[in-house]
Amino acid sequence: MGLDFIFPQEFETTVEAATTAMGARFEIRRFYWRKQKEIIFEPPCSYFELTRFPAVGRYLSPATADLSEQGEVRFYPAARGFHTRWRQSEQRSLFCRIDIPAITGLPMELSDHQLRDTIDLRNAHVRALLLRAVQELASPGLCSQLVFDSISVALAAEMVQQFAKEMPSRLARRGKLDQRYLHRLAARLREEPGRLDVTQLAAECGVSPRHYERLFRATTGESPAAFCRRHVLALAHDLLADRSLLVKEVAWRCGFANTASFSVAFRQIAGCSPQQYRDRLSSN
Repeated sequence: MGLDFIFPQEFETTVEAATTAMGARFEIRRFYWRKQKEIIFEPPCSYFELTRFPAVGRYLSPATADLSEQGEVRFYPAARGFHTRWRQSEQRSLFCRIDIPAITGLPMELSDHQLRDTIDLRNAHVRALLLRAVQELASPGLCSQLVFDSISVALAAEMVQQFAKEMPSRLARRGKLDQRYLHRLAARLREEPGRLDVTQLAAECGVSPRHYERLFRATTGESPAAFCRRHVLALAHDLLADRSLLVKEVAWRCGFANTASFSVAFRQIAGCSPQQYRDRLSSN
């Protein structure tokens, strides 16, 4: 991603924590404002902001008569002029630069009335994902990269799902799914195993479940269910290598209701039970 955050020289800003992820960059920044407490800017990249910093704002096009209260979660699409005003002299916020088309393979074009919704983005899932990013930046773990990759993919999916009704679907015209979409879906399955179904995935892409299945088979040669099962069980292989995890915990993390159903599914793919697979790893 070549474009980055650009802030006016009148602002003093420091980066307290930062990391890059799949199609995104996360930063916790602290600002100290001097005299200037009102700006008109046009961001070169799309980004989220999670903040408790009170401000009012409006888009320049379509022009609105009044400035609106900005919410805790804000989304600024690239190259859309924005006018904002505030009173406080210090701010600490999470910024998440994100390239939604690169992550999802879908366009991110907002209508005029959808733009107004981004001033106060009332999406509980987006808020929870951004809060999780703040937590991970503060206390990075062994799987931080995977966590941030999953957050960026989930954020992109949430935005497409929220605004998809007015987004043109390019999938139906191409007749196949974009390979980047499949890569993102595989990463998402590691974060949300067992929580995705064809109806949900089709809705996110703006097509019917039946058409989504046809596109999926035309691209991969397998059904969406088989693709999801294969990648979830690949996650199981990785988790079983960690002997500190019980088999029933691996089953739960992979989205299975119980160990028995997990064992049946695992045996169909691997040709052995989860415990037998773990024993083979130990003997190698």
